[in-house]
Amino acid sequence: MELRVMTPAELARAYETDFKEAFPPSELKPLEVMEKMRQRGAYDPLGYFDESGAVQGYIFLWKHPDNRYVLIDYLCVPAGRRSGGTGGRILAAARDFYPPETVFLGESEAPLGDPAADPLKLRRLGFYARNGAVTLGYDCALFGVHYKTICWADPLPDEDEILRKHQEIYLEQFGPERYGQYIQIPLRPGESPRPLTDWVEDID
Repeated sequence: MELRVMTPAELARAYETDFKEAFPPSELKPLEVMEKMRQRGAYDPLGYFDESGAVQGYIFLWKHPDNRYVLIDYLCVPAGRRSGGTGGRILAAARDFYPPETVFLGESEAPLGDPAADPLKLRRLGFYARNGAVTLGYDCALFGVHYKTICWADPLPDEDEILRKHQEIYLEQFGPERYGQYIQIPLRPGESPRPLTDWVEDID
Protein backbone atom coordinates (compact mmCIF):
# COMPACT_ATOMS: atom_id res chain seq x y z
CA MET A 1 0.00 0.00 0.00
CA GLU A 2 1.15 3.54 -0.73
CA LEU A 3 -0.10 6.84 0.66
CA ARG A 4 0.81 9.74 -1.62
CA VAL A 5 -0.30 13.18 -2.76
CA MET A 6 -2.75 12.82 -5.62
CA THR A 7 -2.35 14.49 -8.99
CA PRO A 8 -4.93 17.14 -9.95
CA ALA A 9 -6.61 14.61 -12.27
CA GLU A 10 -6.79 11.98 -9.50
CA LEU A 11 -8.19 14.55 -7.09
CA ALA A 12 -10.87 15.65 -9.56
CA ARG A 13 -11.89 12.05 -10.24
CA ALA A 14 -12.05 11.22 -6.53
CA TYR A 15 -14.07 14.36 -5.81
CA GLU A 16 -16.67 13.66 -8.51
CA THR A 17 -17.12 10.02 -7.49
CA ASP A 18 -16.20 8.86 -3.99
CA PHE A 19 -16.43 12.22 -2.22
CA LYS A 20 -19.80 13.17 -3.67
CA GLU A 21 -21.10 9.74 -2.65
CA ALA A 22 -19.70 9.95 0.87
CA PHE A 23 -20.38 13.57 1.85
CA PRO A 24 -23.41 15.86 1.52
CA PRO A 25 -22.82 19.02 -0.54
CA SER A 26 -22.83 21.20 2.60
CA GLU A 27 -19.72 19.37 3.88
CA LEU A 28 -17.65 19.52 0.69
CA LYS A 29 -15.25 22.31 -0.13
CA PRO A 30 -15.41 23.22 -3.82
CA LEU A 31 -12.78 21.35 -5.80
CA GLU A 32 -11.19 24.61 -6.93
CA VAL A 33 -10.72 25.65 -3.30
CA MET A 34 -8.84 22.43 -2.55
CA GLU A 35 -6.61 23.08 -5.56
CA LYS A 36 -5.91 26.69 -4.53
CA MET A 37 -5.05 25.58 -1.01
CA ARG A 38 -2.77 22.88 -2.36
CA GLN A 39 -1.02 25.30 -4.70
CA ARG A 40 -0.13 27.61 -1.85
CA GLY A 41 1.14 24.70 0.25
CA ALA A 42 -1.73 24.59 2.75
CA TYR A 43 -3.37 21.31 1.71
CA ASP A 44 -2.32 17.70 1.12
CA PRO A 45 -4.95 15.55 -0.67
CA LEU A 46 -3.56 12.06 -0.04
CA GLY A 47 -4.75 8.88 -1.72
CA TYR A 48 -4.19 5.39 -0.35
CA PHE A 49 -3.34 3.08 -3.25
CA ASP A 50 -2.83 -0.67 -3.44
CA GLU A 51 -0.12 -2.44 -5.42
CA SER A 52 -2.22 -2.40 -8.60
CA GLY A 53 -2.69 1.37 -8.35
CA ALA A 54 -6.34 1.13 -7.29
CA VAL A 55 -7.36 3.68 -4.69
CA GLN A 56 -8.53 2.26 -1.36
CA GLY A 57 -9.29 5.51 0.45
CA TYR A 58 -8.30 9.09 1.10
CA ILE A 59 -7.15 11.44 3.83
CA PHE A 60 -7.03 15.17 3.10
CA LEU A 61 -5.06 17.34 5.51
CA TRP A 62 -5.15 21.08 6.05
CA LYS A 63 -1.74 22.37 7.13
CA HIS A 64 -0.74 25.08 9.56
CA PRO A 65 1.82 27.51 8.08
CA ASP A 66 4.46 25.99 10.36
CA ASN A 67 3.90 22.57 8.69
CA ARG A 68 4.05 20.88 12.10
CA TYR A 69 0.32 20.95 12.81
CA VAL A 70 -2.11 19.34 10.38
CA LEU A 71 -5.89 19.16 10.57
CA ILE A 72 -7.74 16.16 9.14
CA ASP A 73 -10.20 17.72 6.72
CA TYR A 74 -11.61 14.52 5.17
CA LEU A 75 -11.12 10.83 5.84
CA CYS A 76 -12.94 8.85 3.17
CA VAL A 77 -13.20 5.16 2.39
CA PRO A 78 -15.15 4.39 -0.81
CA ALA A 79 -18.41 2.47 -0.66
CA GLY A 80 -17.75 -1.25 -0.76
CA ARG A 81 -14.48 -0.96 1.15
CA ARG A 82 -15.89 0.27 4.46
CA SER A 83 -15.97 -1.63 7.76
CA GLY A 84 -12.82 -3.57 6.88
CA GLY A 85 -10.26 -1.58 8.85
CA THR A 86 -9.18 0.59 5.92
CA GLY A 87 -9.84 3.85 7.77
CA GLY A 88 -7.53 2.84 10.60
CA ARG A 89 -4.80 1.80 8.17
CA ILE A 90 -5.06 5.17 6.42
CA LEU A 91 -4.69 7.01 9.73
CA ALA A 92 -1.62 4.91 10.58
CA ALA A 93 -0.14 5.54 7.13
CA ALA A 94 -0.69 9.29 7.55
CA ARG A 95 1.20 9.23 10.84
CA ASP A 96 4.10 7.59 9.01
CA PHE A 97 3.86 9.95 6.01
CA TYR A 98 4.71 13.05 8.05
CA PRO A 99 7.69 13.69 10.34
CA PRO A 100 7.44 12.15 13.84
CA GLU A 101 6.95 15.58 15.47
CA THR A 102 3.77 16.27 13.46
CA VAL A 103 0.67 17.01 15.52
CA PHE A 104 -2.58 15.77 13.98
CA LEU A 105 -5.84 17.53 14.85
CA GLY A 106 -9.34 16.30 14.13
CA GLU A 107 -12.92 17.45 14.63
CA SER A 108 -15.72 14.95 15.18
CA GLU A 109 -19.34 15.92 15.73
CA ALA A 110 -20.28 16.05 19.39
CA PRO A 111 -23.13 13.90 20.75
CA LEU A 112 -25.80 16.30 21.97
CA GLY A 113 -28.50 14.02 23.36
CA ASP A 114 -30.27 13.26 20.08
CA PRO A 115 -31.18 9.54 20.12
CA ALA A 116 -31.37 9.47 16.32
CA ALA A 117 -28.03 11.17 15.58
CA ASP A 118 -25.88 10.34 18.60
CA PRO A 119 -25.15 6.64 17.87
CA LEU A 120 -23.31 7.51 14.66
CA LYS A 121 -21.44 10.36 16.35
CA LEU A 122 -20.40 8.05 19.18
CA ARG A 123 -19.25 5.39 16.71
CA ARG A 124 -17.04 7.94 14.97
CA LEU A 125 -15.52 9.08 18.26
CA GLY A 126 -15.00 5.45 19.23
CA PHE A 127 -13.26 4.76 15.92
CA TYR A 128 -10.85 7.62 16.48
CA ALA A 129 -10.19 6.56 20.08
CA ARG A 130 -9.42 3.00 18.97
CA ASN A 131 -6.93 4.46 16.54
CA GLY A 132 -5.03 6.44 19.13
CA ALA A 133 -6.82 9.79 19.25
CA VAL A 134 -6.98 11.77 22.48
CA THR A 135 -10.11 13.87 23.07
CA LEU A 136 -8.98 17.34 24.08
CA GLY A 137 -10.44 19.46 26.82
CA TYR A 138 -12.08 21.98 24.51
CA ASP A 139 -14.83 21.68 21.93
CA CYS A 140 -15.31 23.89 18.90
CA ALA A 141 -18.14 25.03 16.64
CA LEU A 142 -17.63 25.56 12.94
CA PHE A 143 -20.37 27.23 10.92
CA GLY A 144 -22.90 26.29 13.57
CA VAL A 145 -21.90 22.63 14.05
CA HIS A 146 -20.61 21.48 17.45
CA TYR A 147 -17.49 19.29 17.40
CA LYS A 148 -15.28 17.45 19.85
CA THR A 149 -11.60 18.19 19.21
CA ILE A 150 -9.25 15.23 18.95
CA CYS A 151 -5.50 14.94 18.60
CA TRP A 152 -2.68 12.52 17.83
CA ALA A 153 0.84 13.42 18.95
CA ASP A 154 3.76 11.87 20.81
CA PRO A 155 4.37 13.63 23.07
CA LEU A 156 1.13 15.59 23.32
CA PRO A 157 1.88 19.35 23.31
CA ASP A 158 0.48 21.72 25.89
CA GLU A 159 -3.22 22.20 25.17
CA ASP A 160 -2.88 25.99 25.07
CA GLU A 161 -0.45 25.58 22.17
CA ILE A 162 -2.76 23.13 20.39
CA LEU A 163 -5.68 25.54 20.77
CA ARG A 164 -3.66 28.44 19.37
CA LYS A 165 -2.49 26.42 16.36
CA HIS A 166 -6.04 25.22 15.74
CA GLN A 167 -7.25 28.81 15.69
CA GLU A 168 -4.44 29.88 13.37
CA ILE A 169 -5.26 27.22 10.77
CA TYR A 170 -8.72 28.78 10.32
CA LEU A 171 -7.52 32.37 10.62
CA GLU A 172 -5.00 31.84 7.83
CA GLN A 173 -7.74 30.64 5.49
CA PHE A 174 -10.65 32.90 6.42
CA GLY A 175 -9.16 36.06 7.88
CA PRO A 176 -10.28 37.75 11.12
CA GLU A 177 -13.70 39.00 9.97
CA ARG A 178 -15.14 35.72 8.72
CA TYR A 179 -13.36 33.81 11.45
CA GLY A 180 -15.24 35.95 13.96
CA GLN A 181 -18.53 35.30 12.17
CA TYR A 182 -18.36 31.54 11.76
CA ILE A 183 -15.60 29.95 13.84
CA GLN A 184 -15.74 29.28 17.59
CA ILE A 185 -12.47 27.78 18.78
CA PRO A 186 -12.95 27.05 21.59
CA LEU A 187 -16.67 26.67 22.15
CA ARG A 188 -16.79 27.64 25.78
CA PRO A 189 -18.89 25.75 28.35
CA GLY A 190 -22.49 26.92 28.12
CA GLU A 191 -21.87 28.77 24.85
CA SER A 192 -24.16 27.89 21.94
CA PRO A 193 -22.95 27.43 18.37
CA ARG A 194 -23.85 30.26 16.04
CA PRO A 195 -26.62 29.66 13.48
CA LEU A 196 -25.97 26.85 11.02
CA THR A 197 -24.33 28.19 7.88
CA ASP A 198 -23.34 26.52 4.62
CA TRP A 199 -19.66 27.19 5.06
CA VAL A 200 -18.52 26.25 1.55
CA GLU A 201 -20.12 29.44 0.23
CA ASP A 202 -17.77 31.51 2.36
CA ILE A 203 -14.33 30.36 1.28
CA ASP A 204 -12.40 32.31 -1.34
